[in-house]
Amino acid sequence: MTFWTALKATYGGSIAFLIACPLLAVIPVAFELLQHAVEVHIGMYDSIAAAKAVEHHPLRMAFGMLKVAALTVPIYWVTRFLPHRDARFAATLEPRAVRLFAGVLAFDLAMTALQLFLAPRTGGAILAMFVVGQIVGCMIMAWGVAAAFGNRAIGPRASITIMARHLPWTFAFSLVVLLPLMIPHYALTAVVLAGPKPLLWPVLIVDSLLVGWLTAVMAAGSYYAATRAAGMAGIDLMADDAVGSEHVTQPA
Repeated sequence: MTFWTALKATYGGSIAFLIACPLLAVIPVAFELLQHAVEVHIGMYDSIAAAKAVEHHPLRMAFGMLKVAALTVPIYWVTRFLPHRDARFAATLEPRAVRLFAGVLAFDLAMTALQLFLAPRTGGAILAMFVVGQIVGCMIMAWGVAAAFGNRAIGPRASITIMARHLPWTFAFSLVVLLPLMIPHYALTAVVLAGPKPLLWPVLIVDSLLVGWLTAVMAAGSYYAATRAAGMAGIDLMADDAVGSEHVTQPA
């Protein structure tokens, strides 16, 4: 799978997921709206100065952790949806897969807590944590995909082995996947800070919908990057007994 092919598959797969699984897709949107409501409550959008003053408000940080969970959990659904565009299979809470994916979620929340509550908030430290976070995320992609399918054979160590030699490709791919939606996301934030206040909630609603799409895009990008790396190593990330013998095991 080439870079361009994977990028097209990521965006095409994310849109297919949003259409096929609207109730699942709206969950991160709801949590994004909830965090925006908290931000409005603490006065974050009153001015640029106010935004800087309350950026690390405890209430915002607490709801930020909830939002991170809401952005991580859809990886389970999107990953299960993509191989065969099967909405029913995507939504199935298969016990072993849920148990394995809970480990991925716990790890992701721990990394987020480290960044939000323990890391220095200087510009250099924030950039360093972003780069480190991206690298760690790239290295555990195969673990997250395998867990969503209930595949116990691929844990964190095996994931690192699979992804390590593809780190430059995966790192660049992850950034390119984000850019088309992150740019308007930050642009909308600028609008709510500097624009007319009657536009506040309409813009925040649009931004929340955008974050819902971004969530599906990030999950799809992880799926295609991980299955590409695993496929080049001759490794199947899908557990046969989790998907059934009628399902092929190659990336879509």
